[in-house]
Amino acid sequence: MFKKTRAELQSDRHDLELLMQAMDQAIGGQYDDIDVSSFADPAYGRKFNELIHALKRSNNKVVMRLNEAMQLIGDNSFVKNTMDQVQSQSESISAMNEAGQNLEASIDNISTGMAHIRDNAHAMLSIMQDSTANMNDSIRVVSESSEKISAINVQVQHFQEKIQKIGEIVDIVKKVSSQSSLLALNASIEAARAGTAGRGFSVVAEQVRLLSSNTSSSAEDIVRYVSELTRDIGELAQSMNDTTIILGQGNEKLQDSLKNTEKVSGQMLEISDKVDNIFSDIDMQSSVTRDFTKQVSSISQSYEELGRDCLAQGVHEYKCSRYIDNVRSDMVRGFSAVTLQDWMKVYEIDHFILLWRVYNNAVGFEQLKLAQLNRPEKCKLGLWLSSQTDPKITGCSEFTALKSAHFELHRLATESWKAKDGGDEALALEYFNKAYDAFSKYSSAIKAMQNRLSQLGYREETRTKG
Repeated sequence: MFKKTRAELQSDRHDLELLMQAMDQAIGGQYDDIDVSSFADPAYGRKFNELIHALKRSNNKVVMRLNEAMQLIGDNSFVKNTMDQVQSQSESISAMNEAGQNLEASIDNISTGMAHIRDNAHAMLSIMQDSTANMNDSIRVVSESSEKISAINVQVQHFQEKIQKIGEIVDIVKKVSSQSSLLALNASIEAARAGTAGRGFSVVAEQVRLLSSNTSSSAEDIVRYVSELTRDIGELAQSMNDTTIILGQGNEKLQDSLKNTEKVSGQMLEISDKVDNIFSDIDMQSSVTRDFTKQVSSISQSYEELGRDCLAQGVHEYKCSRYIDNVRSDMVRGFSAVTLQDWMKVYEIDHFILLWRVYNNAVGFEQLKLAQLNRPEKCKLGLWLSSQTDPKITGCSEFTALKSAHFELHRLATESWKAKDGGDEALALEYFNKAYDAFSKYSSAIKAMQNRLSQLGYREETRTKG
């Protein structure tokens, strides 16, 4: 066995101290390569660097599995769909609740209206019954009047017969007057023959003549008066007959009206009964509608609670995803040796997470800062894009397409943030949906860039399966 010289021992001690320092740095989280030229025996430094590289490579699977996990955990589409469904159902329930309240108010109005209709129907039925009674009274009065007019008409007929008798008597008086006048004339003639002896008889004859003349004149007046009276009584009789006919026709119409009124009264009675039944049904429906409105209101409150639960679940999932994302980011930056192909996957998931953080910001799960969105050149991919100098990479169409898709995704994310900051959540979600569509183009651009890098020789990537 050979003993080491003092110089060799000092060299070993020096290299050991450098290794201890390098290990302390690794323990402190610094995993950079150490300078092997400072070692007396560079093999020690190279071996330490190999150890660090091996450890980093061993973490590549962990990093990429975390990357894949973030794709699943960071995907809030389930929460979004649930919240959208809850929101949609909540709006539907709210609309149903409002409709129920409107229906309740409408039924109350209908109930009030039906109450008025019921009262009016009852009042109308009472009026119809009173009208029926009044029409019966009218028919009785008309019938009695018709009978009285008929009796008067009979008396008028008798009176006409008596007037005719008076006419006959007047004819006799006229004949007597004529005979008296003839007798007075003969008496005057005889008195003239008698001379002085017949003067007294002549005076008598003159008186008889005057009486006959007055009687004849009176008879003519009586005839004229009787004629006028006969005409007037005839007109009265005709009027009485006409009145009797009209009263008879009116009585028939009253009878018809009475029948119609009784029919309408019966119909009104049926209507009144139906209105009463409808009013009872409406009153029952009003009670059912109130219960329904209360149940809908209770369901609405349940959906509000469900919405709050979904929001809390979303916040919880966001916090979990941020914790895992921080672990992934720390490992990918420090204690790993991921390949360029691996980095492309990281860049894709980074922006997938960014997309859903935009959604989180829009619905209130978290509050992003504008600088996290409007500076695409400062994110991992932005730094890589700006650091490339190889014309084979920067000159390809895939590189240009990736830059454009990357910029558009950040632009839409920024617009969503601005809309949310302005208090317009609906517009913020609208821009999120546009960003969601833009991410599909971005993801396709990443895959196209991976294919181009593979063609350029960058084929190595970490396999997480098998």
